[in-house]
Amino acid sequence: MADNFLDMALNQLGSKGLEALGNAIGLPGDQQQEAVRTGGSTLLAGMLNKATSKAGMASVFKHVTESEDFDFSSISDVFQDPARVSNLQEKGAGLLDVLFGGKSNNAVDLLAGALNLDGKTGSGLMKLLGPVAMSLLGKLVKSKNLDVSGLASFLFGQKEYIKDKIPDGLLKEIGVSDFSNLGASLETHGHTEPLEPRPQKVRKAESGRSGFAKWFWPILIALAALYALNMCAKREALDDEEPSAVILEEKQVMTGEDRDMSGDRMEGQASSDGFASSFRDYLKSDARDPNREFPLTIEFAQDSARPTSESVPDVNELASILQESSGMTVAIEGHTSSEGDEIRNQALSQQRAEVVRQMLIDKGIDGNRITATGMGSAKPVADNATDEGKQRNRRITVRVVTFE
Repeated sequence: MADNFLDMALNQLGSKGLEALGNAIGLPGDQQQEAVRTGGSTLLAGMLNKATSKAGMASVFKHVTESEDFDFSSISDVFQDPARVSNLQEKGAGLLDVLFGGKSNNAVDLLAGALNLDGKTGSGLMKLLGPVAMSLLGKLVKSKNLDVSGLASFLFGQKEYIKDKIPDGLLKEIGVSDFSNLGASLETHGHTEPLEPRPQKVRKAESGRSGFAKWFWPILIALAALYALNMCAKREALDDEEPSAVILEEKQVMTGEDRDMSGDRMEGQASSDGFASSFRDYLKSDARDPNREFPLTIEFAQDSARPTSESVPDVNELASILQESSGMTVAIEGHTSSEGDEIRNQALSQQRAEVVRQMLIDKGIDGNRITATGMGSAKPVADNATDEGKQRNRRITVRVVTFE
């Protein structure tokens, strides 16, 4: 059972922080705890809904990890400073737009109605709670070394705590038909554990279908040909478009051996002996860091998930290791720099991770042993302000999830 985030928020704010927050927005003392619980539940519902897609979950993770690191022992000082409050509310307004899109004002109105607050107080509450909630989640991510999957699991575990505290009408407003559907896809998009194999039904051939089979395959082949022609037409159309917002090298190499000017290896990078030896040494160690990632050297065409070579030695080595260790499951993660549009970056990183996963499946590895997640620019390993840093951040990594 996940920790109750609403209780965590109230404990971190403390009586002084809660009182200072209330005074900053004109919220009476007897309504402050209920307001934080209801406001926090509304924010969590927005995060769960946003995280329904992988791009949305990556966006939530990015905002959490880049949030302001408040010192909650003196949070009351922040709320007593009008300039800080104004700055926080500006950030909070942007966050509400991220979580609720064009429905952010409606979400605030529903919250205000549920708490019998006027619109200004309700708006002030949500704009302050947003940055506070993100800061608390950021501290949680750091203290527990959570990746995007771990955060997704934590958020999904909050459903039981917010069920009776979400304002009436909020789910309908954000397009969720039923509470059970809120963030439901996190069970597949967010977990660090690979999905369990689904039992396949075995059906016996029926003699009465022989006539059907005579024309079924020709039609299927014809449909496949039409599909291929359609995809080719789409690719030609894309080639004619203006350059995209994602700016990559003509041939982008995702490598575990890029070095800085001093020659030092990046933290967590494979050694000069290569990916395979470094990965095998890690598996032999009794003190394995469960969060360690190993970059794979792989070259993609510009702004594409198409490898430039059919043979990828690091992927071949990884497939061999997985074949030797049948009890091991892994997570493949795609990463980009922060350059360009984040949504496109996340989608591209997802496509590249899935390409590597498919390569492993094609080599005989059970797909249920491999997850693929696009992280976009959420987990940089270098400074995105330099070309070298951007190149190092564009990478494909593998992480061990279970090893028996």
